[in-house]
Amino acid sequence: MDFTEVMNTNLLAEVVKRVFSRPSTRKYPKERRDVPKGFRGRIDWNKKTCIFCMSCAINCPVNAITIDKENKTWSIDIGRCIFCGRCHDVCPTKPKSVYNSDMFELSDYDKEKFKLKFQK
Repeated sequence: MDFTEVMNTNLLAEVVKRVFSRPSTRKYPKERRDVPKGFRGRIDWNKKTCIFCMSCAINCPVNAITIDKENKTWSIDIGRCIFCGRCHDVCPTKPKSVYNSDMFELSDYDKEKFKLKFQK
């Protein structure tokens, strides 16, 4: 048996196997999966519990978070964020003021839409 015969035999067997199996992909966005527990999606902010301690901004490795204590504003540049979760880990409040949401569809043509600003 030469190489082409072996390839054709293996290829034919694979085709027959795949014809009767379910698809390995989903019809996204029509079929959506729930995000798993512990998923680190877009960062959100809880204005009710935030004490403006700045620990999230200080510990952000890419400086995506900025806080203005005087005006009581909290900003994040989602385009810079690497979703590491460090801001959530260092937040001293209970419940956490900074948390990862389930939102993961973040693509856009306008980079200004990635700059979120919240006011207390």
